[in-house]
Amino acid sequence: MKILYFKLRAFVVTWLMRLLPRNPPIVFKGSNSALTLCEQVATLGFEKVILVTDNFLDSSGLLDGIKGTLEKHGVQFAVFDGVLPDPAFDQVQAGEAVIRTERCQAVIAVGGGSVLDAAKMMAMLHTNPGTLDSFDGIQKSKNPGLPLFAIPTTAGTGSEITLAAVITDPVTHRKAPIVDSKMIPGYIALDAEIMKGMPPGITAATGMDALTHAVESYLSKASTASTEEHAVTAVRLIFKYLQRAFSEGGDMEARDGMALAAFYAGAAFTKTSVGYVHGIAHQLGRVCGTPHGNANAMVLPEVIAAYGDCAHARLADLAVAAGIGQRGEGDASLAGKFIQAIIDLRKTLELPLQPKDLKAVDIPGIVDEAIKEAGDLYPVPRYMSEEELTRIVAGLRAA
Repeated sequence: MKILYFKLRAFVVTWLMRLLPRNPPIVFKGSNSALTLCEQVATLGFEKVILVTDNFLDSSGLLDGIKGTLEKHGVQFAVFDGVLPDPAFDQVQAGEAVIRTERCQAVIAVGGGSVLDAAKMMAMLHTNPGTLDSFDGIQKSKNPGLPLFAIPTTAGTGSEITLAAVITDPVTHRKAPIVDSKMIPGYIALDAEIMKGMPPGITAATGMDALTHAVESYLSKASTASTEEHAVTAVRLIFKYLQRAFSEGGDMEARDGMALAAFYAGAAFTKTSVGYVHGIAHQLGRVCGTPHGNANAMVLPEVIAAYGDCAHARLADLAVAAGIGQRGEGDASLAGKFIQAIIDLRKTLELPLQPKDLKAVDIPGIVDEAIKEAGDLYPVPRYMSEEELTRIVAGLRAA
């Protein structure tokens, strides 16, 4: 009966996601496109904005060009740099308070997925006052948020193009997935120049996050021709450019390719949702504090291998797209090659394989929450048993 419930709920969620109204953003791409976006802010007539970022980025000098361009064009700004990894709702409330007191007319988010998610929620909270519970779920807000401009500094989350944000309850530490088409930014800058200083470890983790988005989207029962095109493109770009971006941060072709890959992966999974990899990764973040990209990398090949035969044809497609094998080798063989390629990539990128302080006593709760999350939200290739997921999570202690 539980599997039937999951399938029915996934059907409903899938159609809700497809029917949500979406206004496609305007995208600026290429070196210094972040500055072009700031010029657009002035062109649109905004006189004062809030820059949402984190403390490291604000103190690094990375925002100097953005600030200078806004000043040059007569746009005043306030800065909120209090976003932390896995942002909690109290950070969102603090940022919204700055918007209110400084009377900001728009939001510019500059940062990784945590910053972009927090900024989305600040823009929504300003026009839809409420608690975290009032946003938790699908399309809960009534009013459009403040105009939102997104400048991602990492190539991974795809948050700049998605209609979702994950915000943590500061009391329970539960991660609340919020889905609302009104959170999609109106303007985006995919600026490889702003990403070239990304450290190798973050390059690796965020790149694996993008790969997870693309793979889980392609395996989703909610996939369509357009999402498949985006997911396949993302996989091809990641296998072409991620190792280069990791080993040589100043390789602008690789940086640009990864920025585009993350965008395409985000465009895919925002319409299809994800799967058990994310279900487990969210819990590893909650229980162990594991960074999200690292958590995805820890279980991606193990989860897609556990799906078994039902995923072989789809994984074979991705193997061919990534140049790992050729048509005619057989789906099972190609699927195996693709899974092994992810394991090899994970090793090359020197990613950790074990969460810190994962205890045996934590495993049942992680598995239970992953089952609930997938059952409530994700149209996965097939629903796994508690025993299957327990083997995957328990395996992290022995990795």
